[in-house]
Formats: sequence, structure tokens, C-alpha cells
Amino acid sequence: MTSSSTARTADVLHRSTLWMMAAACGASAANIFYNQPLLGKFALAYQASPSKAGLVATAAQVGYGLGLFLFVPLGDLLNRRKVVLLLMSLCTALLAATAAAPGLQTLIWLHLLIGITTMNAQILIPFGMELSPPKERGRTVGVLMAGLLCGVLLARVVSGFVGEHIGWRTVYLLATGVMLVILVSLYRGLPHRPPVAAHMGYGRFMKEMFQLWARLPALWTASAVSGLSFGCFTAFWTTLSFLLMDRFGMGASAAGAFGVIGLAGVLAAPLAGRVSDRRGPRFTVTVSLLLIALSFVGMSLWLSLPMLVLGVIFMDLGVQAIQVAAQTRVMSLVPDAGSRLNTFYMVFRFVGGALGSFLGATAWAHWQWAGVCCVAVGLVLAALVVHALDRGGR
Repeated sequence: MTSSSTARTADVLHRSTLWMMAAACGASAANIFYNQPLLGKFALAYQASPSKAGLVATAAQVGYGLGLFLFVPLGDLLNRRKVVLLLMSLCTALLAATAAAPGLQTLIWLHLLIGITTMNAQILIPFGMELSPPKERGRTVGVLMAGLLCGVLLARVVSGFVGEHIGWRTVYLLATGVMLVILVSLYRGLPHRPPVAAHMGYGRFMKEMFQLWARLPALWTASAVSGLSFGCFTAFWTTLSFLLMDRFGMGASAAGAFGVIGLAGVLAAPLAGRVSDRRGPRFTVTVSLLLIALSFVGMSLWLSLPMLVLGVIFMDLGVQAIQVAAQTRVMSLVPDAGSRLNTFYMVFRFVGGALGSFLGATAWAHWQWAGVCCVAVGLVLAALVVHALDRGGR
């Protein structure tokens, strides 16, 4: 590519395409979090127990992990534009079907499929880096990650408010409309770029990826710690709507409003990156795990709305800091294989998220809020053990 064509690509990307891609990252990530404030509504609508309603959140997390493993590597083998448009079209159809789900079992399966088809953010982020000049790649990733995190934040707020006042099915109709708008925008504006590894077959590509994973024990430990911490996060959000309804008489809109408090985690991400650069990922992860444990101990012993607010802030700070420190370390293990390492890392993260959703909903069904907090603290202790075994993170 000539320098002039590079300049044209960067100009298009940074004036319009970048923000369009950031919106797509946010809309895609939001699809697996709409359900969390609505779980109480699902239980009432289908006359189901909290543990069964919680399987909706578990299915979305499991699906996302499967989608990361199955489709994200294809971004290096196939035309990324075509992969993104296909997955977004499928996800849009699934969201529309969810709005008409006749039963809880159907709802669970639809969320599994939504999770599988909604990982466009993990394809668009390396695509944005490829389209950007080297000196602007950091800015590109920052904008795309901001879009992703804002999507997660707004998903809970919007779904909680709309689900409470209009109905949970309307949430998925709105999500369908948002995805249609994004899909049309991407079809018209997303650049055409040849795949970076078109010469390599899928079988060979996956074989080399597994070989890479096998020889990097630090990849396993960093990914496991991040996954376990994310499990604490999903255990909380999966059961929050049940807690607010049972203890405080509040509905889905209140559960969604707690998502605004999650802005603390978004704001903490740059600070966590600087601390990790200065003190090392190991220090950052250790402090963050202790902060998560402290938040759940506090929310268990002194359960009140102010304590829940403080607990959410501390928990989000800890989880986001671990995300930044662990992912930075993983991506630096073999810089030339960043996408493949990121695939492994994100799969582990969302497997941990699915585990947290399942254990949290099960604990609530048997032991209420105290059981949820015990699950979260147990996941933190497991993460600390794995973290202690990893002596290469200094």
C-alpha cells in the first residue's frame, strides 16, 4: 500500500469509521448484558425459580466464550468485513426472536446463540489496529474499548428502565433496532481489507494456535486469574435483581441504575494501566483481588443500599484493573501472536463469567445473598492460589 492510500485509510477511519466501529463494539457487547437486570422479570414471566432464570445469563456467557473460540481466529483467515456483517446479521435475527420467546427454555437457547454471534468487538478491535497508522493505534484501541465498555454500562441501565416500565420483550425489540442501524452503517462504511493469513488453512492455523498456547504457562495463569475475577463480577450482576426485589422491594430499573455506578470501573482502566506499567502486573492483580474480596465481605456483613453502592465501586475497580493488567501481560508474551493469545485469554475470561453466573444463581436459590458472597470470595481465593503459583509476573 502506498503512503497516500494509507493516509486515505487513516483519514476515513479516524473521522467517521472509527466511531462507527466503536458504536458497533458497544452494541455487540451490550447484547450479552441486557438480561442481567431482567432475570427477576424472566422468573416471574415464566414462573421459574431464580436458579433456572439465572441460566439465561449463564448461557449468554457460555455462548460468548464459544464464539470467541470459533469465530475470532477467523478474523485472521477470512475477510473481517464479511465475518462482522454475517455475525451481526445472525445476532440481529436472534434478538428479534428473543422478543417473542414462548418459554424459558427457548430463551436460554436463544441467549446461548446470541452470545456465540455477538463477539464482533473482538474482531473489530484488531481490525481497527490494522487500519490505523502505527503512531495512532493506541488511540484507536482506546476509542474502541471505550465504546465496548459504554455498551456494557448502558445495556444494564436501558434494559432495567425499559424492562420495568414497558416490558422485557421491548428491550430486545430495541436491541434489534439498534443492531439493524449499526449493520446498515457497517455495510456502507466498513472498509474492505484482505485477510492477514489467507494463505494458511483453518486446520493449520488452529494447530499452530494450540501449539502456541501449550508452551506458555503464563498465558494459562494470567487467563485463569482474570476468568475467576470475572466470575465474581457475573455472580454479583446475575443475582442483583433478585436481591433488590427480595430485600428492598425494587424492580428492574433499580438493578439497571446500578450499572451507572460501574462507570468507576471504566474510569479506573487507564489508572490501572499506569500502575501496572510502574509496579508490574503482579502487584496490580494482587491488590485488585484483595479489593474484590473486601467488597464482597463488606456487602455480606453490612447489607444496605449504601454498602451495595460502595461494594459495586470496589468490585468494578478490582475487576477492571485485573482485566487491564492481565490482558497487557498476555498480549506482551508473544507480540506477533497477539490475536491468538487474546482469543485464549477472552475464552478463559468468559468461561469464568459463565461459572460465576451459574454458581451465583445456584447459591442464591439455596442460601440467598450470603451464599452469593461466599461464592465470590471462594472465586477470589482460587484466583489468589493460581496467582501465587505464577512466579513469572514480576
